[in-house]
Amino acid sequence: MRKLAMFCICGLTAAVLATGCSKNDDTEETTAAVTEATASDASVPETLEAVDLSGVDNGTITLGEYKGIEVTKESTDVTDEEVDTAIEWELEAAAAYEDAEDGHAVADTDQVNIDYVGTKDGVAFEGGTAEGYDLVIGSNTFIDGFEDGLIGAKKGDKVSLNLTFPEDYQSEDLAGQDVVFDVTINNVQVRHVPELDETYVKENTEFQTVDEYRENIRSLIQEQKEDNAQMMMENTLLETVINNSDIQPNQEAIDANYDSFVVSYTNQATAYGMDLATFAALNGMTEEDFHSQLQLMAEASVEQRLVFGAIAEEENLTVSDEEREELAVEMGYETAEDLIASAGQFLVDDYIIAEKAMQVMVDNAVIQ
Repeated sequence: MRKLAMFCICGLTAAVLATGCSKNDDTEETTAAVTEATASDASVPETLEAVDLSGVDNGTITLGEYKGIEVTKESTDVTDEEVDTAIEWELEAAAAYEDAEDGHAVADTDQVNIDYVGTKDGVAFEGGTAEGYDLVIGSNTFIDGFEDGLIGAKKGDKVSLNLTFPEDYQSEDLAGQDVVFDVTINNVQVRHVPELDETYVKENTEFQTVDEYRENIRSLIQEQKEDNAQMMMENTLLETVINNSDIQPNQEAIDANYDSFVVSYTNQATAYGMDLATFAALNGMTEEDFHSQLQLMAEASVEQRLVFGAIAEEENLTVSDEEREELAVEMGYETAEDLIASAGQFLVDDYIIAEKAMQVMVDNAVIQ
């Protein structure tokens, strides 16, 4: 699909807000717990009706200078080091576990199959017992000391670990408590990362030689850098035009756009069988923080729509049936009618006008 600026109004293709958010191991554990709870307990709302923004008065604007803006486009050169790093990531992702040789001592990154029983004051506590559990050493899945305590053990060994739960542990009964884990090592597997050679390339890619594979990786990085550089440049242009303009947004328009985003993300959550609070948690945010982000998006949407609309008026920009058809195909619809039935005429045309107005700014920018 054609690219729009990162902060551009784009209700047509509302995406998950925390995609780039990093998730540490604690977040992943929380995510698993939340998902399980959702499947069994949460009351998932029905799909909500989309908010109609077509008749909303966004406010007023005195459009500032939008042509001849000086902007710097980041370099998109790809280094050998970047190619090597990308290939290393792919090889790491292709790593597999194989049974260790007899007598192998457990080491970091090994996967062990274990039985364990956790006790406090000699009594097994809830959730502290499992059989046949696969654990990767160094994954930080268990409390501090558990995984490190297995390093050096061998298949068949029984290990007793005297540990203390963190003070802020989620279970009040275990927070800050001393416990003992009795662990049996059923099996040990070693992680093997494949080597980059012609055999790997032929078996795992569409290419025949290492050089072809490397060049493909380079071109993919190049494409990504081009997209990012273009997007960042467009962001700068749009922000500059907004700052150059006198914009008086209507609060009613901001509220309507906020409601529209809430409906959009609530329906996305519903499609995955969860409520909005769970959806926010899966993206590393509280529901309150998530709503704050939607409020900022709504304010930005109104300002940007005013800018694009003003440029469209200055440049006599319109939307043709052919452009609607083209957009429909790019978004995976058979016809423009199908796209409009799904998203609505207003959002379809709004999207196209935004693209065309942005292109006017790009075409007339002084790019360095």
